[in-house]
Amino acid sequence: MELKQLERFLTVVETGSLAEAARQLKLTQQGISASIQALEAELSVRLLDRQPGGVTKLTTYGRALIPHAKAQIAADKRAKTTLLSIAEAYTGTVTIGVGETFAGDLIAEAISPLLIERPGLSFNIVEGYSERLIDRLNVGEFDFIAASHSYVSPPEGQVFYELYQTNDVISCSSSHPLTQKQSLQLEDLVGYPWLVPYSRPSDKDTIIETFAAAGLPAPTQFVGTDAYRIGTKLMLDHPFLMMTSPILLKTAKSAEHFDVRILPINEPTVTRNASLIHPIDRPLTPAATLLFEEIVRMAGQSEFLQARIAHNEDPVL
Repeated sequence: MELKQLERFLTVVETGSLAEAARQLKLTQQGISASIQALEAELSVRLLDRQPGGVTKLTTYGRALIPHAKAQIAADKRAKTTLLSIAEAYTGTVTIGVGETFAGDLIAEAISPLLIERPGLSFNIVEGYSERLIDRLNVGEFDFIAASHSYVSPPEGQVFYELYQTNDVISCSSSHPLTQKQSLQLEDLVGYPWLVPYSRPSDKDTIIETFAAAGLPAPTQFVGTDAYRIGTKLMLDHPFLMMTSPILLKTAKSAEHFDVRILPINEPTVTRNASLIHPIDRPLTPAATLLFEEIVRMAGQSEFLQARIAHNEDPVL
């Protein structure tokens, strides 16, 4: 399989038609079709079902090829990046994923000096839920990711360099009835609806299990969403509770001016281990190593982390 064939196949998949793929790639539709046909002939399977108007539909074989095509293209890009960055990492591109509960300003502080010292370096930063970022890391999309996880034992095949820990807090709108209480017990939270991440079903399980362990009725109303701004809007308009990272709340408060409060209660919660993660069998490029080490150096400055992680002393954001 040639990389050009795989790239053209993925473009057709993304656009949904041969005509649109041809337009984006500045090729003829016949050329795109011939490339796909050659790939199908080599694999002895049909990848796409052609429909009128150049519209395409994936076959089972086509769907199975997608992750392998992405991984092969990503591996080719990594190889080129490594060769370009050998000269003491003064050139090259570093692509990282940053989890939603990781201290984003730590990444910004680490990149800032490199932008000045190494103007030939380029950086791509992708935010998302940690679980999805790890999947994308495994297929080669990122050099490494900065994510907060709750694993007791990290998955095999990956290096986890732990930087700090933080516990999730319970937040709500400042107009929520529970904000009027000076002290809270878990039983005070009974009956309220919850917002939980759609991509992290384990959070919902933790909440239910915490109530069950205390002999209390478990919540029955949940809204699962990865759209943080929509979720926060719902929380401000309704009596939703949310178990989330204090770092994420501070970031949202600063950027969006949300009127959110952290409730004075320690459960339910999850301990998150903020780590830098990369596959064991895929060494970091020199440029990625520079950023990796700078993040570790910044995290080692205790004043930096204390200012960003501490939350118990000031429950009002």
